[in-house]
Amino acid sequence: MTDFTDRERGLYDKYRVERADGKAKGPYFVLAYTTDPHAAVALAAYADSCEADYPMLAADLREALESTDV
Repeated sequence: MTDFTDRERGLYDKYRVERADGKAKGPYFVLAYTTDPHAAVALAAYADSCEADYPMLAADLREALESTDV
């Protein structure tokens, strides 16, 4: 078995995520936006995309991004 770094392996199952309400949904993609500058850009784009339908979520995401040093 070859050990790959995160930069070499692409998309893989790194985290196990489940919904708090127990409903079966997914798949999920985890963004570590406080440590990964690419994740912060993705989260900002998500906030822009969802703003018309979910304005409070968009505002909360932007506030979370502003409170980090990424």
